[in-house]
Amino acid sequence: MAANAADVTSRARSSEVLLKVEDVELRFGGVRALRGVSFEVRRGEIFSIIGPNGAGKSSMLNCINGFYHPTSGTITYKGQPRKAMRPYVTASQGVARTFQNIALFKGMSTLDNIMTGRHLKTKATLLENAFWFGRAKREEMEHRKFCEEIIDFLNLQHVRKTAVGTLPYGLQKRVELGRALAAEPELLLLDEPMAGMNLEEKQDMARFILDVNDEFGMTICLIEHDMGVVMDLSDSIVVLDHGEMIGQGTPEEVSNDPKVIEAYLGVQEEGEA
Repeated sequence: MAANAADVTSRARSSEVLLKVEDVELRFGGVRALRGVSFEVRRGEIFSIIGPNGAGKSSMLNCINGFYHPTSGTITYKGQPRKAMRPYVTASQGVARTFQNIALFKGMSTLDNIMTGRHLKTKATLLENAFWFGRAKREEMEHRKFCEEIIDFLNLQHVRKTAVGTLPYGLQKRVELGRALAAEPELLLLDEPMAGMNLEEKQDMARFILDVNDEFGMTICLIEHDMGVVMDLSDSIVVLDHGEMIGQGTPEEVSNDPKVIEAYLGVQEEGEA
């Protein structure tokens, strides 16, 4: 796996810019959630956004997927500037995301939840779906086959018919990842995909993220607080603090940046033990 990760890193650094964020500012009244943030995400890489609580990380993802509209600045996706983009339009252009707090249909099965990720791929009319004939029947069979492949990929076969509300937390996070993958995104946004997980669950999720990036060549932009995970997975990192970008670069560069160390660990005062 280490060799594969190295191949991905090499490919990512020489590939095109998929997402470009330029001087983005986001205000809520007098509150500045983002302050002139700029960075680039290259196609095929794993890009991490890190920072203390309240740094503006989720606000940045919400701007990328169209839930928030930046007060100023530009977000360019696949070479096209995006202005006042709605989430459903963003999704149709190849951007999918998971959420910090699990957002699944708890009474539906694992398979049915993942099937909802195929909604934008459906072309059948309301009438065809109502009577389940012709194109609607063919599409559902194709979508179901695709989702079964995702279930196999994420090792969810044993819970494919189980209501997700009854599943352990770690499996629910995996189902949410599966639903995002069902949309076949070019850019996958992961908001704290390992929050609340135990060590074994984190290891499983990290492996799946690497596999998604390696096997599908999918570009991933993630928020994560576990620095061990971030440093192991990421090709590039940007660091936010109070809405401002205080660091950017490779894992090694970021981990040795004095501003990043101060924001996370604090600086020992002179004379302290």
